Amino acid sequence: MALAETLIRKINKLGLIPKAVKLLPVISFVLALSSLGWLLVLPSDGNYRNSYISENALMPSQVTSYFRESEWNIVRGFREELEKFETKTVIERNHIIEEWLDGFGLLNTYHKNGVVNDTLYSIMHAPRGDDTEAMVLTVPWMTSDQEYNLGGMALAMALARYFSKASIWSKNIIFVFPQDSHIALRSWVEAYHTSLENTAGSIDAAIVMEYGKNGDYFDYYELSYEGLNGQLPNLDLLNTANLIGFHESLKCSIQGTPAGELQKNTYFTRLRTLFKGILSLTLSGLRKNTPGCEAFSGWQIQSFTIKARGNSGPADVTQFGRMIDSTFRSVNNLLEKFHQSFFFYLMLSPKNFVSIGTYLPSAALMAGSFALSSLGTILNCGFKVDGLLHSLGSLLSLFTVVEVGALLLSVLLPYLATISSEDEVASLQILYAFLLVDLVISFLPLTNLKLKKFSKQVTFGLISLSLFFIAMLIITLLIVHFSLALLVGIFALPLTFVQPLIMKVQSEKVTNMVKTSSNIKRDPLSKLIGYVNTNKSQFQLSLCLLVSNPFFILFVGGGLFGSETETILLMRGLLTSWHELQCWTWFVVILCWFPAWLGVGLACVLGEFDIDYDAVITEVKKIQ
Repeated sequence: MALAETLIRKINKLGLIPKAVKLLPVISFVLALSSLGWLLVLPSDGNYRNSYISENALMPSQVTSYFRESEWNIVRGFREELEKFETKTVIERNHIIEEWLDGFGLLNTYHKNGVVNDTLYSIMHAPRGDDTEAMVLTVPWMTSDQEYNLGGMALAMALARYFSKASIWSKNIIFVFPQDSHIALRSWVEAYHTSLENTAGSIDAAIVMEYGKNGDYFDYYELSYEGLNGQLPNLDLLNTANLIGFHESLKCSIQGTPAGELQKNTYFTRLRTLFKGILSLTLSGLRKNTPGCEAFSGWQIQSFTIKARGNSGPADVTQFGRMIDSTFRSVNNLLEKFHQSFFFYLMLSPKNFVSIGTYLPSAALMAGSFALSSLGTILNCGFKVDGLLHSLGSLLSLFTVVEVGALLLSVLLPYLATISSEDEVASLQILYAFLLVDLVISFLPLTNLKLKKFSKQVTFGLISLSLFFIAMLIITLLIVHFSLALLVGIFALPLTFVQPLIMKVQSEKVTNMVKTSSNIKRDPLSKLIGYVNTNKSQFQLSLCLLVSNPFFILFVGGGLFGSETETILLMRGLLTSWHELQCWTWFVVILCWFPAWLGVGLACVLGEFDIDYDAVITEVKKIQ
């Protein structure tokens, strides 16, 4: 107790608490840099782990797959027939392959989704099972690159024929043939668990297969695994597929790794894969041309998409088929659902990953940055906290109005986009409307218009509450959707500079007033410098507001990493993702990020920033 009293007296004597309060903006920025630095350290040796199989029952590559050269001609035969159907409608194609599947003894059914062409699915009942569990092989008619899935469909027919002859299966196998991997597949998955009459039990795992017009040979396979709303498949399933691919001498690409770097495993390749994985998981569900594995999210189904790349490599189509066969045989060994290994991870390469306990502190540091910035806004604004308590009712009422407005937009705007016959045009118009609001609010403080002002307590309280709101958003999403939480924190980080810039602008105004009121003769150059410095800080303030707006980031990001079309498609996906895929990224943006940005923006436009006249007198005395 005596030691604590001594320590407190020493702290008060040295004035450490006031110094720490003044340094809160700096500490906040250091925490944000530490968050990014934490990510940069993850791909270095000693901070990541090598992949392994946690569930011993999987036993990948422990048996010989007989889907070999003897089946090659079968695949070629189906491919030659399917080439003739490319110009036919999906309905006509489904009727043709339905006849083939009937010949293999499979039960065929259609799902009428009411959105696009009906989805054909076929059930192969396991000879050694009890119809309680199943595996799914999904083969869309069009790949995610909008290419006719010729090889994938031919391979699916050959695999269906091959599987029907085996007596080893204890889980049912379902073949699904949707028009695409987007809304058609998601609609089937939802209907399977809610309304379909012909089902085959609980689905343990699903594979989406894409093999376009590659022919008999391909260079390597690409693995996609991102789910909706931050969900990922059990890591054991990915490791099983990759281990089987390794034994088949197949090269694997994740996160778009180019063919020339598949054998590299350096710090920079791991770092690139890490950041691409974070971005891909954040944008999952927003893109129309999706790999398809995310359609199974939300139903405890472990899924991934495997896609053949290239057409002149050493790998052949039967090796691709053996990957599917061997993976299904491994899943067939399980007596229970996937529960071992990790559901939260970040892949650095097909053989390396980072677990949740290692990468989670990065987002926690970012949340701490916003929390400290919120605290610093109150403590460094120049008024007593007691005054804020008297204005707490007005502050909460104002923020509630902002949230209610955002709630109305969250329902109205997706409705307008979905009922429009030209949803992409409607999405672009909505995006431009948000950009106009961003520009007006960001640069209105530069005009010095005489508008009705909030009190100083409400002004800084609104900024503090908005920053704290983002901190709580990051904490809420920390585990369930790490990627989205982290990127919201990074892109909204300029908002933490708003309060220090406001105080800097006011300080420069005070300095100019001091020099004017003290009758000090100033040459024109000094006046110009004072004017430029003040407006420079005001411009920096406007720039912070501009670049932290979520729709400005979407507009700029789509243009930098894609094209104007990519921007439009992202905005359309953001508006329609809940309606089509039950992806809630739109609600995070419009109900959390945008209201927080709007709160800070309204504080800058309508805020009252009183000048401290005591400071003016002090400056005058110093000059005199």
